[in-house]
Amino acid sequence: MPSEIVGEKRSGSGSIKRGESNSLTFTSSVTFLVVTDSKSVTREEVLLQTPGLPIVGLLYGPYQLVCTSKSCTRSEVNPLYWDVVCEFESNKEDQKQDPNNPSDNPTSWVPVFKVDSFTTKERVVTKDRTTPTAKTISNSAETPFETPLTETKTLAQFSFVQFENPAQDLKTLMDRNDTVNKTEFAGRSARTLLLELSGAELGYFGGFQAWRISYKCTYDPDTHDVTMLDVGPVTLAGQRCVDVNGIPIIGNLDGSGNQVAAGTAPYEITFRIKKEIEFADFIRS
Repeated sequence: MPSEIVGEKRSGSGSIKRGESNSLTFTSSVTFLVVTDSKSVTREEVLLQTPGLPIVGLLYGPYQLVCTSKSCTRSEVNPLYWDVVCEFESNKEDQKQDPNNPSDNPTSWVPVFKVDSFTTKERVVTKDRTTPTAKTISNSAETPFETPLTETKTLAQFSFVQFENPAQDLKTLMDRNDTVNKTEFAGRSARTLLLELSGAELGYFGGFQAWRISYKCTYDPDTHDVTMLDVGPVTLAGQRCVDVNGIPIIGNLDGSGNQVAAGTAPYEITFRIKKEIEFADFIRS
């Protein structure tokens, strides 16, 4: 990696000014400290190929500010260190969508986030919706049905593209496919985001070589862990599971290998089958 971000410096600025149609425009600047692995790294390489630096023209932060420019200055003391100043400004179109700032066209639509598609997954249901006490799903003899009942859950999918370090090996990119976020990322809990690679192209951007990576992400608020019902024909002690009449059945177990009483739902066992990685290591959120 020719350059990387060491951290964000304390220096910075912010201002609010009157914009068009008496709307308010917020501007700010953030200074990042970047270190390179060689004195020969150029200004263009620092600005375009440092992973994690904001991209000019994209929205960032909770206030949805647009990165309007980037500039860099090499340290006079240590030529491996650079100060990169990123300028941000509130989106003018977003100002028109603010009900506190009337505009000439209050019905205009400004997209902020787009869900590309929705997918579904099946989830086993052990209890019905009866309240206040949920009734276990079983037949009139209080034994489990041969085929469990399921419900369909809707998941949201969205896509994004980013430019990345050209020195990355193809296997490094492949290892990100079909993985989940190890820790909280972009305000979403651990293991709720499933990442897939939909395309990868090595080429030139602004005269500099870079990977152009396309990703697809599926969001499941309940995590992408797999939940299985704890059922089986025998207990951990090797005893056959039977119904109230002593007839062998596929019994409900309690998570410790013991058969539960008739009419009691089985324990649900959760398995983490997806590889966990740190999305923040390579995704610019």
